[in-house]
Amino acid sequence: MSYVMGIESWKSGKVCYKHLADPNNLRDDDYTHSFYHNLVDCIEFLTQQPAFREHMSYAPAKEFNDAEERIYPEVKSSDRWWNEQVC
Repeated sequence: MSYVMGIESWKSGKVCYKHLADPNNLRDDDYTHSFYHNLVDCIEFLTQQPAFREHMSYAPAKEFNDAEERIYPEVKSSDRWWNEQVC
């Protein structure tokens, strides 16, 4: 994905998990460095990929097994998604 979106699409940040009385006394090795992409850019990239077209879900669905019991195999079958988009 970085080749398509460009190497400059990577962002970096640092987080400190130490709780000190004086945060000004932190050293560089007290931080954890992380690299990430902008979430909206990633979603736009993934939704434009032809290979994923048949596997994308844009609407909730209630699914049932052979015994007519409701099942929840994917997030699209959750009550939360159903309540947010249908009700």
